[in-house]
Amino acid sequence: MPVNILYCEGNKNSLDMKIIGQLLAKKCEVKPIGSKNFFASSIIGDRAINPNLAGLVDRDFDCQDMPIENKPKPYNQNDIQLGWTWERKEIENYLLDPNVVKRALRGQKPSIDLDKYQSALDKAAEKIAAYTAARTALFCSGFSNHWGEEVKVSGTKYCFPKKLGKEACETNIRKIVEERKGDRIVQPKNVIEKFNQLLPQFRPGGVRFQNYLTFFAGKDLLYSIIKDLEEFGFQSSEPGTNSTDAFLKRIENGIAKMDDPWTLIPEWQELRQLIINTNFSTQSTQ
Repeated sequence: MPVNILYCEGNKNSLDMKIIGQLLAKKCEVKPIGSKNFFASSIIGDRAINPNLAGLVDRDFDCQDMPIENKPKPYNQNDIQLGWTWERKEIENYLLDPNVVKRALRGQKPSIDLDKYQSALDKAAEKIAAYTAARTALFCSGFSNHWGEEVKVSGTKYCFPKKLGKEACETNIRKIVEERKGDRIVQPKNVIEKFNQLLPQFRPGGVRFQNYLTFFAGKDLLYSIIKDLEEFGFQSSEPGTNSTDAFLKRIENGIAKMDDPWTLIPEWQELRQLIINTNFSTQSTQ
C-alpha cells in the first residue's frame, strides 16, 4: 500500500505543514512533529505501528556537487530509507520561485511586476553569495553554520549578519571554529580553505549561483528582499510581523485556492507520485 502518513518539520501552524498539506491533499495524512533532531528515530519507532509512515525534511547544505533532478532525494539512515528530503534547501525556496509567485498572486492586489521581482531576487542571491558559501563550509565541517543579529523571517526568529562580505565571513568562520572545535584536530584555516574552494560556485557565474533557488537558504533570500517586498506593496498590519509574512501569506492563500497546486513545480508532482507509488511495508527498520 502507498504511504499514508507523512511526518514533516514544524508545528500545525508552520509553513511546511500548510503547503505540504495542500500538495498532498487526499493522498496521505501530513503530521508535523517539530524539529529535525529526532526525526529519524521518530520514524523508525513509529513504523512499528504503521510500516507505511515516512518523513519529508529540509535539505542540508551540500558538501559535494549534486545534479538537479527536480525530484525529492531519498532520506536514509543506516541504509534504510525513511522518506525524502526536499531537493531545494527548504520550503521557502519553492515559494520564492517566480513560477509559483506568478500563479499564486494572479488576480490578487497588489499585483507584482515579475521582472522587478526577479531582479530583486537575483540581487539578493548575489548579496548573500559569500555568506552561503561560508554556511556550507561550516556545515561540511560539522559546525553551527549561521550567525548575526536576531531578525524575523516569515514569522520565526532567525539569525542574519549585517556584514556579508568575504572578510566578514572568514572572521566569523574563525571565531566559530575556535569556540566550538573542542579537542577536534580541525583548525579555522581548514574551514576557511573549504570556504575559498566553494566560493566561486556561489558567486555569479558559478553553478550553485545559477541554481540559487536550490542551493541557497530560502529564508536568507527572503530576508534579503524584505525592503523590496515592502516596495511591491506587501505590508503587514499584525504586530510582530513584516513584509515577508505578508508575502508568504498571500502565496499560501493563492496556493490554497488552486485545484492542482502541485503542477506549479515538477518536484511537487514527483513527490505526489512517490507518495502514491512507494511501499515501505516490505522494508525492515530493525
